[in-house]
Amino acid sequence: MNGRSQMFAGPEPSLSQVVVLLLGERQSGKSSAGNSILGKPAFHQNTSRSSKENGTAFGIQVTVVDTPGWLSNSTTPDRVSQELCRGLTLCHPGPHVILLVLPITSTFGPEELNAMEAQVRLLQTLIWQRAMVLFTHGDKLGGLSIQEHIRRQDWTLHWLLERCGNRYQVMTNQSRASEAELTELFEKIQKMMENNMPPRETRDRMYTQLRRDVSMKEARRAQGRQEEIEMTVMHDVHDGRPGQRKQMASGWPYMPRGFPTEPVGVKPALGLVLLGRRKSGKSSAGNMILDSEEFQVNVKTIRCSVGHGEVSGWPVTVVDTPGWSLFGLANPKQVRMEISRSSCLCPERSKVSFVLAVPVGSFREKDRRAMEMFLSVLGNDVWRSTVVLFTYGGELRGRTVEKHVEQKGEPLRWVLDRCGHRHQVLDTNTGDKSQVKQLLEMVEKL
Repeated sequence: MNGRSQMFAGPEPSLSQVVVLLLGERQSGKSSAGNSILGKPAFHQNTSRSSKENGTAFGIQVTVVDTPGWLSNSTTPDRVSQELCRGLTLCHPGPHVILLVLPITSTFGPEELNAMEAQVRLLQTLIWQRAMVLFTHGDKLGGLSIQEHIRRQDWTLHWLLERCGNRYQVMTNQSRASEAELTELFEKIQKMMENNMPPRETRDRMYTQLRRDVSMKEARRAQGRQEEIEMTVMHDVHDGRPGQRKQMASGWPYMPRGFPTEPVGVKPALGLVLLGRRKSGKSSAGNMILDSEEFQVNVKTIRCSVGHGEVSGWPVTVVDTPGWSLFGLANPKQVRMEISRSSCLCPERSKVSFVLAVPVGSFREKDRRAMEMFLSVLGNDVWRSTVVLFTYGGELRGRTVEKHVEQKGEPLRWVLDRCGHRHQVLDTNTGDKSQVKQLLEMVEKL
């Protein structure tokens, strides 16, 4: 495979095998990029089925899985989504790197982000720790640097790069990438894989905790499920506040040189995770916060879903989670799993807070116990980052929140005490945007 199968044009390789999964929109240049990585014409254009090819690069055994592209300007056919999921199964023992392929020639706006998110969510695996943006058609930049190109793009591309740990690579001509571009790509893959390997003491603590907290049967099941293991590790490296992950040293910049993470005068990015029982009004609240119909309100939420927008100057990400049930109408294990991964769906550098939807109405001791149990999967400090959102605010009928809390008694007072008495009323029927602004101001101060 030319000279690069004989030598690594950077540091000595520590990898023996790399599995690469290519994802992207139709005609984004995925197949050509895969051919360039493998150094041979392994994939054809107009991919309709996921396929796998092997090769060698810089002395490393490389497996590349190409997948059909989704559509952003119309509904993606079900067969494409099914092939994407099948592509993941071809990545044995699992993808080490997921290349999200974006052509320089196309705009990556909210429509493209939503299309990508809809397909990526179907994979039901941890994406972002292994994700890297691959810009194709780099020759179309002209005299513009990639950093300047990124700086000129919409917030949606900035959010995506942030979510990927600001890992990206450019291919000037994806059908015949330069030696330098391929070397940089494999160096970044190597660094990412090294950083994703938890320290030995973290792994030992994780497995000890698993053995202590679950039965042997559940432990064997957990060992066979990579997503659960990864989620446990991610929870272990929290730095004391839920949703605030420690940055792992990567050996290369998270942001391009000179690219500000928080430009002067720009409000910080906020991540809001909506929590609550079924029918608590979470999805409707999420739609009102983002001022768009991001979440389905008449459909049972089974898995976390994500919406993005700019609200009163704040870049906001809202994560809607499945609601728990006091009557056996929701799988408690699945709800706990989805809640445990919810904060990881927010941009890595955003300020993540939890918004606890509590409908104005009945709130008894059994509601409090269920709330405490389900929030416990986020750690003991979750309450420090939580705001109570009283939904269906119209039901107050002129009463103050304080009077409502007094009438409901000790269980509701206990919740507010744990949250530092941070609360906001939301009435989705009024269209009063000041309610949302007050909520975001409260979240920013946390």
